[in-house]
Amino acid sequence: MTKRPTGQNPDTLEHTRPQTRHLGGAPLLPPAIAYVVLALAGIVMPSAVAGVAPYSSDADLIDFYTHHVGAAHLSAFFLLASAVPFVVFTAIASHRVRAAGLDVPGRLIALVGGTVAAALLAMSGLATLALTQAHVADSPVAIRALNALAFATGGPGFVVFSGLLLAGISVPALAGRLVPRWVGWFGLVIAGVCEVAALTAAIPALDPLLPVGRFGGLVWVLAIALTLTRRPTAAPSDAVERQ
Repeated sequence: MTKRPTGQNPDTLEHTRPQTRHLGGAPLLPPAIAYVVLALAGIVMPSAVAGVAPYSSDADLIDFYTHHVGAAHLSAFFLLASAVPFVVFTAIASHRVRAAGLDVPGRLIALVGGTVAAALLAMSGLATLALTQAHVADSPVAIRALNALAFATGGPGFVVFSGLLLAGISVPALAGRLVPRWVGWFGLVIAGVCEVAALTAAIPALDPLLPVGRFGGLVWVLAIALTLTRRPTAAPSDAVERQ
């Protein structure tokens, strides 16, 4: 004869409550902090920012890379260095989504998008580094070409592909309730801005979307690093007693 218990022991109730357990793998916060610090150092230096304006005149570019080589060189170093923790963050965040049991296409989209974005960020740093080499400032054509490459890779290129990282992590994180809802939705909104920013290649008036995607992405990286640490586990079902 099978009979279901009419009452439950408090100890049994304790075991039936929803639980969470830590996701394994390498820590996510150190590369996130390293990336944010290096990225901010590379893009907010007043003297360096003045030199990478995409529509500066040839005279202004020559003047900057002639008289502010040190600032440009330092900015190039920070941009190049920031690509390293960014790709590490991408790999760990993708792994954590998989460790949560969500081996979905979004995870791979995030991994590819973040890797390409890191490569473009490094290319932007290298192009800026080339601008600081001896005698480059003697050629307006070389300065214009390298400056345009540095902006295209570190601006629209990086922002668009980093948007794939944001979307690829945010969607499964929301679906699996791995992070607070505001973190997931914030990531999706910024990801949308990043993808729309692709239009800046044809419509310069949309350039303000680039800093929104860039700085919004920095906030999201820190938010994900702080919250993508646990995964929900299903509560065990009540045992059936047989007599």
